[in-house]
Amino acid sequence: MVKIQKATTIQVLARAAQIMKIIKKENDPSLSLGKIANHVNLPRSTVQRIVTALIQENFLKIDKKYNLTIGSQIYDLASDTEFDAKKKLKPIINSLSLETNETVDLAVLKGNYMVLLDRVLGSYRLGVTSEIGLKLPLSTTANGKSALSLLDTKKVKEILKSKNNKNKKRDRKQLQDEIAKAGITGIAYDFDENNEGISAIGTSFIIEKDIYSISIPVPSSRFSFKKESLEKKLKIAIEKLKPVLSQQK
Repeated sequence: MVKIQKATTIQVLARAAQIMKIIKKENDPSLSLGKIANHVNLPRSTVQRIVTALIQENFLKIDKKYNLTIGSQIYDLASDTEFDAKKKLKPIINSLSLETNETVDLAVLKGNYMVLLDRVLGSYRLGVTSEIGLKLPLSTTANGKSALSLLDTKKVKEILKSKNNKNKKRDRKQLQDEIAKAGITGIAYDFDENNEGISAIGTSFIIEKDIYSISIPVPSSRFSFKKESLEKKLKIAIEKLKPVLSQQK
């Protein structure tokens, strides 16, 4: 009886892993339970039970448009076995948020996305908030562009050709030039490119082979007159980062 229970548990775990891999690989907003069932060759009712359990444990989540995406618990578990960037960088993003009164985000490069690991909310009544675990495209965000500036040119070109990294306000040549400039200055921008009405400034750095970014998303109406001030304060934060980065060498 015990052997049967063990086998069943292992089978359920294997199926759950298979479902999460399909959702991550396909990254298709129209990926329904029926389509997932076809991919993994399981009854729809079985897929629904497993998906429901994964959502309850925050391994999967449903966004505002009822699309299934990978939940933040996956990234929390990953950070437990890697360098604990959240703990090391928390004082820096806390300080930056206090100095700017704006929301400050910490994200990590995962595949063709930046994944939000942590955030400190600003004090303005009108601000920007994002859910931990949110996947952000690379070509339309300040943190994504700055992360791309740390990759080799060939890899950047491949990423910019992918369907998930289109930028309606910049052609590919403009993006490549912008990314190259970020590689020199250490700072990248998003001017209403990822979300209309929201702009951002960001910088990226490498810790134990992973690329992390710190960015400041701001309502565009306020960003226009705070841009220079935010840039100065982000550069100060970069200086504060150097002792943290030197510890990893």
